[in-house]
Amino acid sequence: MLSSIVEAFASFKEYRVGKVAKGRPRHPLLGLLMILFLSRVAGCRGWDASADWARAHFEVLRRHLPLWIRPPSADTLRRTAEAYDLDDVRAGIEADGEAVHIDGKRARGATGDGRVHHFIEALCGTTVLGMIETGAGAEGPAIAALLEDLGLSGKIVTVDAAGTTPAVAAAITGSGADFLLAVKDNQPGLRRALEAAFQEHAGRVWTSRDRGRHEVRRARTITARKTVDAVAGAIPGIRTLGRIERTRITKDGIATTVHYHVSTRVLTPCRYARHVRAHWRVEAMHHVVDGALDEDACRIAKAAGVMAALRRLAFTVIAELRGAFSFRRFAEFVRANPTPLLELCATPR
Repeated sequence: MLSSIVEAFASFKEYRVGKVAKGRPRHPLLGLLMILFLSRVAGCRGWDASADWARAHFEVLRRHLPLWIRPPSADTLRRTAEAYDLDDVRAGIEADGEAVHIDGKRARGATGDGRVHHFIEALCGTTVLGMIETGAGAEGPAIAALLEDLGLSGKIVTVDAAGTTPAVAAAITGSGADFLLAVKDNQPGLRRALEAAFQEHAGRVWTSRDRGRHEVRRARTITARKTVDAVAGAIPGIRTLGRIERTRITKDGIATTVHYHVSTRVLTPCRYARHVRAHWRVEAMHHVVDGALDEDACRIAKAAGVMAALRRLAFTVIAELRGAFSFRRFAEFVRANPTPLLELCATPR
């Protein structure tokens, strides 16, 4: 992943053409982009933090990156990030995997420009395949717009209840993929129909236990065509109805919750339960970019999309390289000593 990131950054169009008073820009663009990216891996929040980190490790950075004789200032880094957008950073990123998980996240600290910076993203494995910035409105239209640019043929796409709409379902199937959509109270008619179906039909059952969390999950699926067709309603193409009952032992006692889903793919209870559980990978990624990479604490607003995209690249690289380290521990290691990571970059000089 690191080499592909370097190649992508090397292809960026120079934004300073005609803006430099005398001759060439002092700081090579690739070096500036790599500092912005590597400082995100190190968990730096803002422009000053990135500039301070680059200054502290400048001799090491110069040995591996194309840089001028002095470290870039915070303003130089800011101008570089603001010259591009989220799509520039995400261009050319690919990943292999059967499932794609879609969810939204807000950059809570990026409020300085008076706008809401909310991102809808598609995660495959540990790589964010696509990302789109939206405002404070409904997620459904943004999810449909995101799906237009993704190659999803043959995959199964999991979406939480905010994206359970006919438009999103049509966008997924139109791309050649199958969907697995969560159904909650924002779809009351569909949820009532699912509840009634599982009261009348036992379906197929699979039970699993999570020893570490003291949790038992009982998954049931119904694939009988007559029953499924009676439930489908406004969302065509449904072939599986799913119900998961989770019983957890907590400090407050025993808690049981029930979750419903619909899918265009015929799923056994085991496969259904695994896809539902895998959807939590995108939630786990959001926890990492907040907890280890300090996204919610970052106040950058004008380039919030670029910073969010760089953090997703940082998440992918850390997930690939961290070994036994936690994400936060790896970020702290890079903050203190970026040399091992720089040795893997092999940037053109």
